[in-house]
Amino acid sequence: MSLSYARLRQLHFRMSLADQFRGMGRTVIILLGFLGATGLLAVAEMLTVLANGLMALTYPDTAPVERLGVVLSWQLVTLGLLWSLRRVMFMQGADSFLSVLPIPERAVWRADLLIAMQCYSIMWLPLGWLLYTLWRRLPPQQALLACMSYLVMIGSGLVLNLLLLRGMYRRAGMMALPMLALMVMRPQSAAGAGALLGVALLAVIAAVRMRPARPTASQPAGHGRACYERMAVVSALVLPVSLHALRESLIVRGASLLGAWAMAMALLAGRAPSMGLATALLIGLSAMASATLYRLPALIRSTVLSRLDFLVGHRRFRWRVTLFAATLPTALFTICLGAAWATAIHALPVGASDAVLPFHLLYLYAGLFVLGALGATWPRDVMRWLIPAAHFSLTLVLLMATLT
Repeated sequence: MSLSYARLRQLHFRMSLADQFRGMGRTVIILLGFLGATGLLAVAEMLTVLANGLMALTYPDTAPVERLGVVLSWQLVTLGLLWSLRRVMFMQGADSFLSVLPIPERAVWRADLLIAMQCYSIMWLPLGWLLYTLWRRLPPQQALLACMSYLVMIGSGLVLNLLLLRGMYRRAGMMALPMLALMVMRPQSAAGAGALLGVALLAVIAAVRMRPARPTASQPAGHGRACYERMAVVSALVLPVSLHALRESLIVRGASLLGAWAMAMALLAGRAPSMGLATALLIGLSAMASATLYRLPALIRSTVLSRLDFLVGHRRFRWRVTLFAATLPTALFTICLGAAWATAIHALPVGASDAVLPFHLLYLYAGLFVLGALGATWPRDVMRWLIPAAHFSLTLVLLMATLT
């Protein structure tokens, strides 16, 4: 019996997952016993928010920023799920062996799509609930058009995720075009379904026919390159070293922050504005920003000093590295707090003033960010669990006080 490429990928995927999660049964039982129904309710709430957000795309009064949040939340959640399983999905341990085999590109894509559909796992639940709700609430013709539009969106998003994980960014940019159609058109309308399907077909044809970028001959540095080099020198090489050495960590943190904001927009799209919802979003987004970024200054500083160890003896160099390693994450944290405040204002009822929002929460999480950034430099291991526990406990108490 011959073993096809798709069958080989399937066997490797199942065996790798079995080895990776072997012995996790007891851990899951202990976690469920410790957290009770809280963990299950959190997962169910996230799926409900996604389903309600996708359903809100059919409403005529959904704001464009909320539509953007819904599409981004679905895309980032599914991309994060596939990214966490990328080594198992693509058999990255056997890349050097598979690259020399005459495997058609069509077979690779077929295997990628089948495994990615399996990796979506519980993400099919909100989609199934959405399709059921569409047929229950809309007329048959509109329900059929809406189902077709959502299936095209999910399929385009699946291909977009695979292209991003494969590093085909130019083709991924083409596959992002169908998502933009949902920003201006409702999926149950004939014009919206036709536009989405047409844009998706054009994007697939363009992505398939697009050739890889050819290496160009070296050209003299332009204005952008010269500006980047000046910034690298001024920042004591913190900017280029951190972007190169911490690229994956920065992408994960940025995607987490963007995903939190997108989930907030999806939550707003499916619920009515209220004071409690605005305060809860302010707490959640501020906590997410602080918990994601507080370790970044110490991480950047240690990475730069370890890569440029021959300059560590210069006191002024160490001081500049410390200064810029703290400045860049602090600026990003300030931007995240501003985005959290703007999102909370957007969640207020019509006519309500932003003066009713508790501004002291921003000072509270700013202090927690500074405390975490300072604690990350301490050699004691107690700070590794103390600061995350403080974030979790404080956020839980504030949310309970807000929602009750």
